[in-house]
Order: sequence, then structure tokens, then C-alpha cells
Amino acid sequence: MTDRPRRLASKTSLVAALIAMGAVGWSGTAAAQSDFTVFAGGKLDVADSAYVGATVGVPGSADNKGWAVRGVVYTGGYDYKNGPTTIDADFTGGQAELIYRFGTGPTWGSVGLGYRYVDTDLSPGDPGNRRDGGQGEMMVSLDGGHVAGPWRVDWYGSYGFRLDDYDALASVTHTVGASGRLRAGLEIAADGDSNYSAYHVGPVLGVKVGDQSEFQISAGLSDGDDRGSSGYVRVAFYRSF
Repeated sequence: MTDRPRRLASKTSLVAALIAMGAVGWSGTAAAQSDFTVFAGGKLDVADSAYVGATVGVPGSADNKGWAVRGVVYTGGYDYKNGPTTIDADFTGGQAELIYRFGTGPTWGSVGLGYRYVDTDLSPGDPGNRRDGGQGEMMVSLDGGHVAGPWRVDWYGSYGFRLDDYDALASVTHTVGASGRLRAGLEIAADGDSNYSAYHVGPVLGVKVGDQSEFQISAGLSDGDDRGSSGYVRVAFYRSF
């Protein structure tokens, strides 16, 4: 028996996300923008996943600082080998966090504490897989960014205490063109738990759509435990109000 799915995204079908929100983005970037931000995205990889959510400042917060609530729902699927048998896995879940935001200038960020729940359906059944069925856990997160001239750095990370699962992404981009609406660079991401690890690396492009929205797309190399290398495509879009 193996408990190493090729990839289980924690945030997380690509088309479903785009239909659900019309396009919305990475919560780490969104946290810097407004007291009300919607975001969504998805990824095509060994595991396909999608997410949609919102960040809302609590009463009394001002200038994009202070306390806020962030909620996300997600879905996806993957498959893995258990001896000669291929197991198909579908998952759906959500998480809610209380976050504290700091900084509004060239550097911003937030830290969060929350709870997430995911239900994984395996077909055929694999009772030895600890992710089978409903799983809930406390989790923490950290995200933010920094701008220095034409350069920008963004980061996001989360960790779940019960499953020891983690998800992290960082990018470095440079403004392209005089309009300032286009930035291009490189991103790297990793996720896993005590039984598997996976990562991707590739170029990323961000395109501002109006003053409070940005579309992101990245494509490159994906690799991990017990599987060969493959390609990935990640898209995201956020909008602040």
C-alpha cells in the first residue's frame, strides 16, 4: 500500500474556478490590496485543482492593516498506484482563517490561524490511506510581498498540524514596459506531507486588469516523489473592491 498521492493541492478543476468567479487570484497578493478582495484560480498538474475565496477586513481595520477574515473553498482530483491498482481520488474542502495584516508601503504581509477540512473519496477504496474520508485540522499561514523599483517579490505558505501538510509558493518578477501593467519573472512552489513531496518551477506573468485586479499565469516543470517529471499550468486572478 502506498500513501503517496502524486500531488494533493491544499488550496487549492481549473474550468470550475474560472466559471465560478469570472477570474479572481492568489490570496497572498490579494491581502495587500483592499479590505474586500475576491480571488480564484486553478492548476493543471499530476493533480488538477481549483479554489475560490474572499478576504474581508473586520470592522475597525483601516488602511489595509489589522484583522481580517479569509475563507477558501477548493476541489480537485488525482490518481495514484496501490500495487497493480490505480486509485482515483476526488477531494473537496474549505478553510477559514483569522489573519492579521501589516504594512501598506513597499512591504506588506499577513499571518493567519485557521481551520481547514477536506473530504477525499477514493475509488476503489484504499482504507490504508490516511487521507481517505473527511479530515479536519488547525493550520497557520504566512503571506506577503515587497516592491523595490521595478522588482517585486511575493510569498505564501501554509502548514496543517494534523496531517503535517504544507504548501508554499514564492515568485520574483520585474515590471515590463512603461505602463507598469505587466510583470514577468520566475516562481517556485512546493507542497507535501510526511509521506510525499512535490514541487514546480517555471516562468510567471502578471497582467493588471484595471487598478484593482491582476491576472496571473505560470507554466513549467513539475516533479515529485514516486513519479516522473511533467508540465504544469497555473492561473489565478484577484479583484479588490
